[in-house]
Amino acid sequence: MSQDSFLPVQTDGVPAREGELFSLLLRLHALDAGEVAANSGPHIQAAFLDIVRQSNPTLSEWLHTPNQRRPYTVSLLNGLHPSSSAPLADVDMAASHGKIPVKAGQIFWLRITLLDATIFSSFFQYLLLKAQTLTIRIGAVQFSIGRLITAPEPGNTSSSWAAYSSFSQLRSVQSAGKHYTFEFRTPTAFSKGQKMWGKQLFLFPTPGMVFENLARQWDSFAPVSARLASADLTPKSIELWCDEQMVVTHYALSTSYLSASRFGQIGFHGQITYEVKGNPVAPIATWLPSLARFAFFSGIGYKTTMGMGQARWVSRVNGEPAVRGEEPKMVEGQPNT
Repeated sequence: MSQDSFLPVQTDGVPAREGELFSLLLRLHALDAGEVAANSGPHIQAAFLDIVRQSNPTLSEWLHTPNQRRPYTVSLLNGLHPSSSAPLADVDMAASHGKIPVKAGQIFWLRITLLDATIFSSFFQYLLLKAQTLTIRIGAVQFSIGRLITAPEPGNTSSSWAAYSSFSQLRSVQSAGKHYTFEFRTPTAFSKGQKMWGKQLFLFPTPGMVFENLARQWDSFAPVSARLASADLTPKSIELWCDEQMVVTHYALSTSYLSASRFGQIGFHGQITYEVKGNPVAPIATWLPSLARFAFFSGIGYKTTMGMGQARWVSRVNGEPAVRGEEPKMVEGQPNT
């Protein structure tokens, strides 16, 4: 397995820093032919958690604790290079029959984001340790990991889905913008809880829903000093402000259905633009750029640990992502693989 850049990971004598954020791309090579479900998220989540279990059983047990937010996301299996503008899940192709055909030797891409440096350290070190022998099973197909990308490739910064950042870096940008455009690359939905007739899902991203969801995740994983309470704010106050002071000015969204053997998933994908009509320098408005950038790592909405809600804030002027990773840092003593 080739590994394309180095980041500050936890090695002997080199502690990982609190509040770091990671987005990794894995290039997978199919070892045999078969089919993978279009809604492969649960299988990919299981494969990721199995790697964590092998590297750190205690951490794996914690990640399986019920009724808690998970500090990671995984994408659906993608047959296109991540710089492609097509949906990450090949949604339109797969939705019609629920299966993605796989040929032996075919290349696929997988994206994993980690909102906790301890998980990154365990996962990253295990990949390096087992670089020549590690395989993962997704559905009925076995894959080897041929490449690990941890930062944007040279000349491809604008379209890369790999990056490294931190809560403090995201919070350092407080100049409020007038417009916020989000790109949703895998099916996204907002869950409003269980009703007598089933789970209530919303398929249109209002500004309040988007920023409230991001604010709740931010408060779940950010260091205490960087949470909303430090500014006397709550996720609910951000939701109310956004719904009162922001409007939708443009959207190009489609709905997709990811079929599964038991329960399929429906969601929207595409782009939407919001405009701030209220005071652009209000205290809440200064938090919007940080939360919008955070979407790149946290995802938005429901079932982000199973492939849904892969999203990012993009520039309204030229379509480039609003998040770029820091320059990768070489860790002393880290093997060069």
